[in-house]
Amino acid sequence: MENKPSFRILPLLPGILLSVGLAILAYGGSLLSRHLTGSLLVGPILLAILLGVLVRNLLPVHGHFEAGIHFSFRRLLRLGVVGLGFDFSAHEILSVGLRGLLLDLLVIASVYGAAVWLGRRRGLPDSLSLLLGTGTAICGASAIVAANSVIRGKDEEVAFSVATVTIFGTLSMFLFPLANRLIHLPDSVYGAWAGSSIHEVGQVIGATLPYSHESLRTGTVLKLTRVALLLPVVLLLEAMILFRSRKGERSHGDHARHFPWFVAAFAGVVLLNFLIAIPPQILSVLQKIDAGILAVAMVGMGLETHLSRLVRFGWKPVGLGFLLWIFVTGAGLALSLLIYGHHGPAGV
Repeated sequence: MENKPSFRILPLLPGILLSVGLAILAYGGSLLSRHLTGSLLVGPILLAILLGVLVRNLLPVHGHFEAGIHFSFRRLLRLGVVGLGFDFSAHEILSVGLRGLLLDLLVIASVYGAAVWLGRRRGLPDSLSLLLGTGTAICGASAIVAANSVIRGKDEEVAFSVATVTIFGTLSMFLFPLANRLIHLPDSVYGAWAGSSIHEVGQVIGATLPYSHESLRTGTVLKLTRVALLLPVVLLLEAMILFRSRKGERSHGDHARHFPWFVAAFAGVVLLNFLIAIPPQILSVLQKIDAGILAVAMVGMGLETHLSRLVRFGWKPVGLGFLLWIFVTGAGLALSLLIYGHHGPAGV
């Protein structure tokens, strides 16, 4: 009988420790920027990716780091996706309401349609278009990694998509409040716009917190609902890919091996958090641990990014990411005005 290789931690330690160290620097740099400027100019996730990219491309990264880097990117990021389920509470899940769910579904569907249509017009592979569409429509980096478990794009496409949506999401966090000072949206509409259009949960909080509790609550709940829709979206992508490969390009065994079980585990954590009242102190610790895991994983992603490979993409993918950013911003605003503009402020 053939012996299966056993899991060994020692070969992973150099790369994991490097990723952890850079993640700590990213958090420190993010906190320092907030202390000096009074606002979060650079989030820890973006800074973690940038530090990883800089170390990979400016310093010699020896081969004994590679196994741990790969583990941080592949395994820890999936664990971080599962831990996102702790960001939900029963009250938040129930409070979204039909109009909030309708708004999120319309935004997600329209972004995916725009991503594929625009990507094909620009001559880009569907894998890259779908990854950019997923990051824009759902929840940035974590959604891209989850979707790639069925899309199976190249590592460079994943890294490019994550960096692109993170940058544009960060811009939204600063530009949305500035835009609202000009158009003066009601708090509920502004919160719905931010929650349905901005890429990451932290970016939505940063964009709505200065206004009111209502805009913060509406934006956060709608954003978390988009995250919760990650599982059905990934399953739909899997069904679409299976349908397109019905001529035997993928066997049943291959399908089972590539099924995103960690996304199902994410749904299980959401359900657990819905059914069991986890004490707030414990929940806060779990959320902080998950944020740390995601930061380490983002460093690993940066450390696996070779800029020489990204250059070959040219400006077309950047243009697609920019167009999708403009599209989700405009579509989110129009739909928020349509769905939330004629309702009172009470409830989501």
